Order: sequence, then structure tokens, then C-alpha cells
Amino acid sequence: MTAQIPDSLTFDGRKWVIEEWDGDSDCIPPNESLGFETISPATNNWAGRINHFLIHRDSLLLFKIEVTLHPDNKGILPFGARREVVTQYEQLEHWGENGMQMIQRPREYEYLVFDDLEIPFTGTLTLSYPYFDYWEVPWPIEDDEDEPQRRAEATFENGVLLYWDESEVANRDE
Repeated sequence: MTAQIPDSLTFDGRKWVIEEWDGDSDCIPPNESLGFETISPATNNWAGRINHFLIHRDSLLLFKIEVTLHPDNKGILPFGARREVVTQYEQLEHWGENGMQMIQRPREYEYLVFDDLEIPFTGTLTLSYPYFDYWEVPWPIEDDEDEPQRRAEATFENGVLLYWDESEVANRDE
């Protein structure tokens, strides 16, 4: 089975991978309640969406959703949202009758951005850091020695952050 692209949580300037929801995650609005339908763009994103959460003033917010909208839903914009489209040009090797040539292939990323979509989650999120985003760094990189891996747990009650516990992960090479 292909690993799925994880959701993220941004807190104090760091973007974390959400490893596990321990609590009632039914409070995350599904596509139907937001008024759109997604399709799977690849085997690593069956849901057709990636949620990006944010803790702002100790409140859990659904800040933006990366979506692959169903063709019938291309013009739909949920209430209280705005659309953000980012085009990335990927360098590819193309082999043809003239040999190898570098070509650029455009790829669009579509986001639905919300300003105040509070999530009334009660429970604990298990997190890891860093979150690797191919748009921010569109090429494979080596582990950054200055950026240690971290783990954290964030405990919420009705969407309010009650407790944050963070620790550094031991170096794999030691």
C-alpha cells in the first residue's frame, strides 16, 4: 500500500506531520459539508485532499485544504473560503529522436483557504517534525543536521490547546 500524504499542523512557526488523532476526529468537516467533491489524483492521496491545520491563539483551525476537485466542482468555493492556485514547473528529462532534452511540465496545486474555521477537537494529536513539503523544497534533500527531528503531543479540549509536550528524537546514526 502506498503511504498517504499526511495532514499538517503549524504551531510556533513549525510545520508538523500529524501522525495520529486520538479523539473524535469527526469534527473535521467532510467534503460534503463544505459543498464539494474531490477525486484521487494519485495512489498517495486517496481522499483527494490534504488538510493543513494551524494553532492560532491556542485555537485549532483548519487553515487550508489542498484539493483535487471533481471536474463538476471546479467552480465551487465553500462559504468563508478563498481559492489559492500555485503552479510549479517541474524539470524533466525527455528522450526523443534528438536525444535527451530538459523540459518543464507545469503542475497546479489548488488550495481552499479559510480564515476562521475552528475545529472543536477534543483529544490528543501525535506529531513529528519536520514536515517535508515538495512545493517548498521541490527536490530531494539530505537530512539537515541543524534541524533535529522532533516528536510532540498536543492535547485539546473543544478545539482549545491545553497541553503541548515536545521532545527531540535521538539521532539514528548514534
